[in-house]
Amino acid sequence: MSVDIDNSDSSSLSCLSGTLPTEEVLEESSSSRPLVMLDDRVVDLTDFLQKHPGGPAVLLANLGRDVSADFHHVTAHHRPGVALKIRQLVVADVDSVLLPAEWAPVGELLDYTRLVRNSFEVQLNFERDPIHDLVYVGQSYRNLLDDHIRAFLGGFSALAGRDVDPVWLRRLGELSVEIEARIEDVLVSLDPILAASMSRQTRQCCVALLDDLLTCGAAAVRALRQHGPEMTTPIPYAGDALLVLTKWISWRNDGCRSDK
Repeated sequence: MSVDIDNSDSSSLSCLSGTLPTEEVLEESSSSRPLVMLDDRVVDLTDFLQKHPGGPAVLLANLGRDVSADFHHVTAHHRPGVALKIRQLVVADVDSVLLPAEWAPVGELLDYTRLVRNSFEVQLNFERDPIHDLVYVGQSYRNLLDDHIRAFLGGFSALAGRDVDPVWLRRLGELSVEIEARIEDVLVSLDPILAASMSRQTRQCCVALLDDLLTCGAAAVRALRQHGPEMTTPIPYAGDALLVLTKWISWRNDGCRSDK
């Protein structure tokens, strides 16, 4: 991503408000609180989103993440002026927690969840025509159903030591077919009010799932921070995440088909 620190001057970065736990940055970052982690510091992008030379999208795509590697990969980020800007945006040090080897897949799944969550921040555009916006949201929703949720089910099932229940995969397929047909009906109608309503409710539904997964993951990391070596396995967390996913899939199939 982003905006780099000149390493020769990184020691001059100041911590303005103590520390923020990694899990809080991961869980709570959003377009209204745009935080990233850079070189063990928390950077608040609130006043910089619209000023970023590459546009706000690249920043929004990385909210809540450690952007150090991507940041330092960009040559332009090594200019002294960029280092000065970063110093102005730093709000805290990162209070990190070391994940045991058994927890490595948890970190990967949480980062994956954060990336998918960010995709909905990137696409948000209140000035876009409602019909066009529904096309964007519909594609994102189908990607969530056809790719991301299936990957989440596979990843968390593996952590829990079980196979993915084919029932959930079948229900995801049903949802994907259904949403494609419903979106097509709205697009044919060319009704901007209906399109705007469907876009809003579909986006909210997707974001709610991803936020719940992030909250679940943040709770697991907090527990790991508190109990340390006593939490030798992420199986309970994987079970909680699977429960979040399967409840959402059931709700979408049984109680939210009309998006009322």
